[in-house]
Amino acid sequence: MPTLTDLLPDRHDAAAEIVSEAPEPREATVAAVLREALAPLLDALAGQPPRPVRLMRRIGLDKSLASRLVQAVRAESDSQFLHLLPSPTGLRILIERSRNEPAAADWLPAVERAVDAFAALLDALPGGRQALDARLGEDLSSIRERREHMARQASFKAVSFLFGHYCETLSTALFLFPSAAGRWVDAVEVHRRLGLRRITPGTALPLLSLHAPSGPAPAVERARRLTPIDGVSADTQTAADAQRFFIAEGCSLPLPALDVEQEGGSSTFLLGAQSPDPLPARLTTALRITNVQPLQPDAPYLTVRNYMLHTPCQRLVREIYLADGLWPDALPHIGFYLPGPSGIALPPPPPGVPHYRRLHLSAPIEQLPAGPAISPLTGVADHASVLGAVLRRAGLGELHFRGWRCQTPYPVPLVEMQLGFRFAGHREGAAGGPS
Repeated sequence: MPTLTDLLPDRHDAAAEIVSEAPEPREATVAAVLREALAPLLDALAGQPPRPVRLMRRIGLDKSLASRLVQAVRAESDSQFLHLLPSPTGLRILIERSRNEPAAADWLPAVERAVDAFAALLDALPGGRQALDARLGEDLSSIRERREHMARQASFKAVSFLFGHYCETLSTALFLFPSAAGRWVDAVEVHRRLGLRRITPGTALPLLSLHAPSGPAPAVERARRLTPIDGVSADTQTAADAQRFFIAEGCSLPLPALDVEQEGGSSTFLLGAQSPDPLPARLTTALRITNVQPLQPDAPYLTVRNYMLHTPCQRLVREIYLADGLWPDALPHIGFYLPGPSGIALPPPPPGVPHYRRLHLSAPIEQLPAGPAISPLTGVADHASVLGAVLRRAGLGELHFRGWRCQTPYPVPLVEMQLGFRFAGHREGAAGGPS
C-alpha cells in the first residue's frame, strides 16, 4: 500500500500525484492513507473505543463533527469510511483544535498530509464530494441509499415550497379483476391524501384528473373509461358530479367543495384557491377503470398504470392487488422515468436494454400476506377499513386479492412511475419488458 510519502512527497504536488496513482483506484488509496493516519489520532484524543463526547470535552469539537469522525473510523470498509468522513474543512478544524494537545503531536503531520491528499482528490473530481459519493454508491448500495434519501428529502423541502402545498402521506391502491364480459381486466383505484397542508395562501390543489377517450368508435369502445365506483358515468364538467368520486368513510367531514378545470379532453378536480383552511385532514377518492389490459396477455410484460405525482409528500404508498386466479404467474415491477417530450406513456423496451429516460430510484416491493383481509398500514389506522368499504360499494366485497406494497419516503414529483407485471411463464428474452 502506498505510504504518505509516496502519495504526497510535496503538498503542492497533491493533485498530480493522486491523478497518476496506479494501479490502485485513487479513492481506495486516499481512504487507506486517511484511515491509517486518523485512527491513532482519535485513539489518543477520544480513547479506545473513541467516543464523540470525549472529543467535545477535550478539544471543543461540536457534536455533529465529533460524531461524524467517530462514525468514520468505525466504518467496516474504506468506502464507507470515505463516505462518512467530514469534509477537508472539518478535518482541518480537528487538526487546529488538536495542536495544544501533547498526545496528538506525533500524529498531526501524517493527518495533515492525508487531509491535503483528500482535498486534492475532491478537487480533481468534477462535482467534488457529490461526484465522489456517486462513485462510491455504484459499488456500495448503503451509500447510494443514504445519498438518495438525503437528495429526496432536500427535493421535498424545495418542491413543497415552490408548489405551495404538500401532504404527509399519499397512498393509492389499485385492485385488478376480470371484467363482467370476461375479455378484459378492469380496476378500482383508491387515492388517499392524509395530512394535506397548504403552504402558500390561495394555492389550488389538484386531487384527480380524468381523461375522456377520443378516436374512431371501435377504438373508443375498447378504450379505458374512468367512472365513479358505481360504474355510472358522471358529467365531469360539474362540481356536483365530481363529489361522487369522494369516499365519505375515508374523509374528514364535511366534504369540501370542488372546482372542475377543463383542459381539452381532461377534467381535473381541484380544491380551489378559495377553499377554507385548515384543509381536511383526510381525503379519499375512488374510481373505476375499464379495459385496463387483456385478460389473456400475450407479452412477457404489461404496464398497468403510469402515475405522475403532482403533490409533494413525506411518504408515498403504492399498492396493487390481483383478484385470486388472475395472472397467477405475474410478478410486479416498478420503474421511474422522466416524462416524455410528447407526454405519452413509455413503451416497454426490450429486456436488458437501458432507456435514456429511466431514473435509478429505489422502490422496494413487499408482498402482502395472503387472505381475504386487507393488510394494515403503519401510521394509517383506517387503511384496511376504508379499502374494504370501497370494495363493497364497488360490488367486489366477495373477491379475495393477493397484493404488493411499495413505500417511498420523499418521492420525487413530476416523475413517471410505471407499475406493471412480468409473467414468469413467458419465454425469457421475448420482447416487451422494461430494463
